[in-house]
Amino acid sequence: MFPGMSDPWPLWLAKQRHAELIHEAEQYRLAREAEQYRLATAHPGKPADHPSARLLKSIRAGLGRPFAAVRRGLSGYQAPCDDLCPDCATS
Repeated sequence: MFPGMSDPWPLWLAKQRHAELIHEAEQYRLAREAEQYRLATAHPGKPADHPSARLLKSIRAGLGRPFAAVRRGLSGYQAPCDDLCPDCATS
């Protein structure tokens, strides 16, 4: 026992608190290093994440339906008919 200390508990409590603070500081350091590693090894953003790519994608989606109707109309016009009319007869 130290002179002037009648009870060893304050010293023990101080050592415990000191150990807890060291542990907490180590956890903080590890978390900071993990975050730096995550940022350093992160993959670049996908092209669709860029604002101009999103704009082009939305324009393309908006124009998709009218172009699909035109494609269906053109493909129906070029398809051979199955009717037995004089123009389509294969005799």
